[in-house]
Formats: sequence, C-alpha cells, structure tokens
Amino acid sequence: MRLYKMLAGNWTEFFGTALNPVARDATIIAQTPNCDAFLLLAKDEQDASLVELQSSVPSGFDFTYCQEWGLEVNQTMIDRVIADLSQ
Repeated sequence: MRLYKMLAGNWTEFFGTALNPVARDATIIAQTPNCDAFLLLAKDEQDASLVELQSSVPSGFDFTYCQEWGLEVNQTMIDRVIADLSQ
C-alpha cells in the first residue's frame, strides 16, 4: 500500500460529496490537529494533482484510524493498519 498526504482543500475533488461521492480505494488514517491535511493509504497509484506520495511518515499528524491504538503515527502503526485492512 502507498502512503499519501492530502490537503483539506482537495477533499471534495478526491472523495466527492455526500450527494455525488467519488469511489476510491483509500483509507484515511491520520489528520493534522487543525484538519488542514490528511494521511491516507491506497492500494493503487492516486492522482498526483490531488495527493502527494510520501516516502516516509511525515510529522505533525494524529493517528485517527483506530484511536484506541494511540495517536502516534509511525511505520509500525501503518503496518498494523495494512494488516487490519487485509483481513
């Protein structure tokens, strides 16, 4: 799976709206405290004009996929999410 960063301003174009959703095989796993950016995991390559591929886990994000696992986003948590999504 690939890790991407998406700015909040691209949300509607990437995911659509409640009335007109865009089907994506992507899962939001983290967000910045002020919700201006999100981290997501996707199986397939995504549109680089809407999201930025990350080579490592960027700082400044709180883990939101399963908050009982904690708030820290690191490679171990990403691996755990990937395993959870694969079940």
